[in-house]
Amino acid sequence: MGTVSAKPATKTVVARIPYTNCAPFFHGLTEEEAWEWTDLSPRQLGQEAKEGRLTAGPMALADFLRLNETFERLGSLGIAVRGRCGSVLLFSRKPARQLDDEIIVVTEETSTTALLLRLILEQQFHIKPKQYVPRQPSGTDDAEAMLLIGDEALKFRAANRRYPYETDLAFEWWLWQHLPFVFAVWAVRKDADAADKQRLSRLLQHRLAVNTGRLDELAKERAASLGLPAKDIQRYLASFIYRLSEPEERAITQFEALVHEHHLL
Repeated sequence: MGTVSAKPATKTVVARIPYTNCAPFFHGLTEEEAWEWTDLSPRQLGQEAKEGRLTAGPMALADFLRLNETFERLGSLGIAVRGRCGSVLLFSRKPARQLDDEIIVVTEETSTTALLLRLILEQQFHIKPKQYVPRQPSGTDDAEAMLLIGDEALKFRAANRRYPYETDLAFEWWLWQHLPFVFAVWAVRKDADAADKQRLSRLLQHRLAVNTGRLDELAKERAASLGLPAKDIQRYLASFIYRLSEPEERAITQFEALVHEHHLL
């Protein structure tokens, strides 16, 4: 159980994560919907939820584990991948298994992936980096390795000339645990109105059904901002799982067990 109890929410606010891999939940939403929508990074979403300023959102798994006394799952909706992800990447000047006693820069947008990075390096690879430091807002860090997520990782990867090695952390988890990796689960405050929960669930299910049938259109719309071919974006989106099933539930249980065992939460 989580040990942090959030303050009561004063209004109905639903978070959107403005990453491409979250677009199937949100593309096509209209402002006339019954909630106030706000765009947040995964880490910001967790902070807003903790402070009681958020009713629901695709919450980073690590934050849900911290806040599960106050928040509950909204059905089986979430964000997961079985194998390679392509946007949760450790960029490094030498192989990841050789990063012992090195400084690693970590994007401040992450909540769950920072824990996944530590599990992969320290428990799977059995190395101990010297320090994990937050990425500077200027993005001018010059560390031996750098963790990026989401669209920032996609863009950096396309233009990367600084780091010859790229480690897909979701794929390393797959090789290690033989399980999917769950980045986020849709979560809603337990004290939210029951009718609001049902309406939000129906809305998200509808948008997801529509948008997963139009990944080619969605990819074309994102191509310019990402600087990537639309076919690559479509392939990227198709790799994600948005309705979690038994393998993903086992993965959540395993991740929770590991982060508690190694005192990361």
